[in-house]
Amino acid sequence: MRGRFHGAAHRRVATALILCLTGSSAQAAIVCGPTTALSVPATTEGLYVNLVSGVSGITEATVPGFDIDIYAAASTNPSGQLRFYWGPESTGGAGVASSGDIYAVLGASTLIDANSLFTRAAFTGNTHAWQAGTSGYLGLRFRNDGTTLINYGWMALSTSAPLGFPATIEGWCYEDSGAGITTPALPDLIFAHGFES
Repeated sequence: MRGRFHGAAHRRVATALILCLTGSSAQAAIVCGPTTALSVPATTEGLYVNLVSGVSGITEATVPGFDIDIYAAASTNPSGQLRFYWGPESTGGAGVASSGDIYAVLGASTLIDANSLFTRAAFTGNTHAWQAGTSGYLGLRFRNDGTTLINYGWMALSTSAPLGFPATIEGWCYEDSGAGITTPALPDLIFAHGFES
């Protein structure tokens, strides 16, 4: 499915996330961010994001402890294909794969936890499903700077064909206790109210 989130739809996503969180148990510490969509520049630096602090920036130096960098690879053929970078292996960062190093576009009601298949492949990762132009969830894991636990989460992304750009981060959530997390059942709301074909 193709499309773009827009202002009113983004607000509905945020509202739906809040409703999703209110149904969580008292012990589940689900953390979400940001409150506004983030545009990912189609550059070799792209956009670095620290999921815990919510800080994002266009250089690694401006985002201490970044958890994910979404960028346009310079050496791909054709040049400028969307890629994911997870930083040093010590961060534990990785994305959910459908198989091998193929990054999956997840739908609603998908559990992301220690049993999920992950890849850390950056330049060599297969992001064709994201490059085709889609809106969905990127499942992920990362080491929480505050707790040092591996956390599981998701990031809502919208991308565009043919290389994945323009790309927009619509939001993310993670479970800060180290437990798994399930992607929210938002597609019907989003597709009905906020997408263009």
